[in-house]
Amino acid sequence: MSRLAGQLLLMLILISGSAMARKHQQHISRCQDVTEYFPYCLVFLKGYNHRPSQQCCDHIKVLNVIAKGHKSERRRICHCIENMVKGTSPLISSRILALPTNCRLQLNFPISNKRDCSRV
Repeated sequence: MSRLAGQLLLMLILISGSAMARKHQQHISRCQDVTEYFPYCLVFLKGYNHRPSQQCCDHIKVLNVIAKGHKSERRRICHCIENMVKGTSPLISSRILALPTNCRLQLNFPISNKRDCSRV
């Protein structure tokens, strides 16, 4: 009986995981959805805080998972971030480089002040 319960639990985890991935995949279809995840990092990337917040790292990890699968998702995230920071004070290059280390991850999408996202 416990083996059956374990198998059912595993199936539920797999089903909910794929549903969450589809939900996140849908989120990146519009830039307004990227703005839900990325702004938490702007206070660090613009130099207002010395370290990224836990919310920043958590949200960057979500974007990172989405970007891992498809080149088109990496491009879209790149374009959305580029559009978000246009017309504002520039991001600090050293902070962009420090973000992956501080959040303990390797970025699957680029962040910069100006980038040719079509080459991503």
